[in-house]
Amino acid sequence: MRRILMILGVIVVCIGAFFIYQNNSKQRTIQNQKMFDVVMAEKMRELYIQAQDWSTPVQLEVEDDRLSGDYQLMSEFLLNYWKENIEARNHYLRQLKAAQWDAFLDVERLERDSKSNYKETEQMFSDVRRASLEYDKKRQQIQSQALADAKELSLDAELQQRLQQKLAKNLHVDPAQDIFAIEQQIIEKAQAMFDLLKKYEWQRQGKLILFHESAKVRKFNTLYQDVLKLNAQIEKIKNNNVAVLEKEL
Repeated sequence: MRRILMILGVIVVCIGAFFIYQNNSKQRTIQNQKMFDVVMAEKMRELYIQAQDWSTPVQLEVEDDRLSGDYQLMSEFLLNYWKENIEARNHYLRQLKAAQWDAFLDVERLERDSKSNYKETEQMFSDVRRASLEYDKKRQQIQSQALADAKELSLDAELQQRLQQKLAKNLHVDPAQDIFAIEQQIIEKAQAMFDLLKKYEWQRQGKLILFHESAKVRKFNTLYQDVLKLNAQIEKIKNNNVAVLEKEL
């Protein structure tokens, strides 16, 4: 009888230890999840601040000893992913600046360039289109590589599913909300404006471009208004993105 009681006692202790372990494990998971949210908020805020200055490369320490296990793996993976995306975008913006894309419609520059058969502007369009192709290829590579790498992470099944869903969703961006896609529309509008400048006679009047034929003026102005609308659309998307990010942070 005493032996049976001892065996029963061992069983009770084992069961109790199991439930204590389960409870502690659950508490650690909850704490890790909460700390994951804290760390990601801090790091994403840091990334957001740095992204505002695209003139310099992004510097971010993705490792954080406050996290461990699956949440540490997922945090570092996501932060590296966003860091790489931001740096690719900022590199693209630096290339546009180097090509003087922001000075495309500078009337004095255009007037000066017309005397050399628009050599400078032709080079500008060549550089901008090349930079756009490189960036488009780069961002697609980042996304497809991230999807492949995510599958190799040794994560809990539920976290793995959540991670892949986030990445897959990021691959399917509404063109109407894709700033890069709108920027490509602006390039095409600018190209059409430039074609008019090369084909028809015009003159500078202060900051204005005046064509000798009124029909060409209307066509040029329509294209210019289209560019302004597209730029306004980009600014609206940026403001919406900032509002969403700040709400999450």
